[in-house]
Amino acid sequence: MSDDEADPELLELLRQSLFTASVPHNGVSSNTGVLKDAEYIYNNSIDVAIGMHGTKAAAAGIYKAMQERNYSTQAWSEHELHPKLSEDFSEVDMVNFIFTMDLLNFSFWSALDETERFQVEYQGRRWTGYNSLVACLRRGLDEGIPITTPRYWRSPECTDEALHKVFRSTTEESMPMLQERLAVLREAAAILHESFADDDDLEGEITTKELPIRTRASEALDSTTDTTIEHDKTHAVAMDEFTVPESSGAATLTNRPVDADVVAPVDTVNESPIDTTTTKAQNPDRADEADQHQSPPAPDLSITKSEDNDEISTQHEAFTSSPPRPDMSVVRLIGEANRSAGKLVNLLAKHFPCFRDETRFDGRKVRLLKRAQIFVADLWAALNGTGHGEFNDIDNLTMFADYRVPQMLHSLGVLSYSPTLLYRLRDRKEIPSGHSWEVQLRGCSIWAVELIRRDIVREHPEAEGKVNAVLIDFFLYDLAKEREKGMGGELEIPHHRTRSMWY
Repeated sequence: MSDDEADPELLELLRQSLFTASVPHNGVSSNTGVLKDAEYIYNNSIDVAIGMHGTKAAAAGIYKAMQERNYSTQAWSEHELHPKLSEDFSEVDMVNFIFTMDLLNFSFWSALDETERFQVEYQGRRWTGYNSLVACLRRGLDEGIPITTPRYWRSPECTDEALHKVFRSTTEESMPMLQERLAVLREAAAILHESFADDDDLEGEITTKELPIRTRASEALDSTTDTTIEHDKTHAVAMDEFTVPESSGAATLTNRPVDADVVAPVDTVNESPIDTTTTKAQNPDRADEADQHQSPPAPDLSITKSEDNDEISTQHEAFTSSPPRPDMSVVRLIGEANRSAGKLVNLLAKHFPCFRDETRFDGRKVRLLKRAQIFVADLWAALNGTGHGEFNDIDNLTMFADYRVPQMLHSLGVLSYSPTLLYRLRDRKEIPSGHSWEVQLRGCSIWAVELIRRDIVREHPEAEGKVNAVLIDFFLYDLAKEREKGMGGELEIPHHRTRSMWY
């Protein structure tokens, strides 16, 4: 062995030491592996590149703008649809609501225009995107359907008809991937019941074998496309790109919005302008929309007959006739993590296939875990880092790889694309889930945000422990939405279109 080679025995001892330190008695590590896999994707990417000059310029501009906007994670409850302790939601109710929300928060984009796309009427307005999901949950609760109670999902009262009522649309287009969402609910109910129920809940057990669901992205293409790689020129970022509009005021952040969540009066369906004080914290868990994909015709799931509504209401009165015991199964799941954000992410991926956001890239399995990480971040934001939202390693979460942040990183000169990928994006053509292009877009975005974070901390040591990948992700998403509305510049390319349950 030469002087330049590492001692293999010492390396093995080091691995064992690190592994033992990160793995508790239940065998679940606090290391999600997402950041390591993102670096691997970046190192082997041929269609997406990260520009170092653009990254440094973006880091400087982002930090300056975050300071000017007074970014924080205290405003989650400012979103009018989010549950609040002041609205008589208990902490357990909040936990179950957020779990339900993040189970179902994926793929809301539509090829239809704003007057025809899936919309939900609630409280005198029409809601789209992520907001439409939250409106469905709030409307269901108001109508006496305990839609955010996991125990309900496996009850006889939870029929397809009842669920279709909860997620009914005001327009002809139904909620995208509705059947997949319903299957996810029922699978999650069975898993929570089997793995995290108390003794009183174990009567009438439902097993996951009875609940078939498509849980892997294996149906999507994982092929690469032969291309001549000639990345478009990385462009520098001017500081004025981060200028805060005078009307924006102080911005606070506690969650991430999904696509262009339309909020309009019932008699209008035009998209309202984005207020720059409305942050990702107020519109979380994004699942961006697109203009190209044409959803297949779906059956009309709306329930219009009053007798049908009366029958469903009667069924749920029976379910809630006596004050039910709180459903503590999700709380027990959180307790297994022992206040570790990383462990909770890994527990979600371990137990729930629908959170197992993994694929293969360049001969290796890689983890992205977008929705699992968002669930943890939502708990942290909604409960202000206390109670069931307290985590001692929240900074270990990465950027949440979806549509908008890659789009914004390209506009800022951080990411550049090969000609073939750039053409695909500009043409608004769908990229299958698991395709090499999609994995490169997501993985390189995670790594780029990490490089931005490191540069901020290097230039501003006081930012250590205050500016993390979650906040940078939130900021970039908000900036993308502002530019989409013509505030502070324009977005150079459309976001990528992928239809999947992962984001």
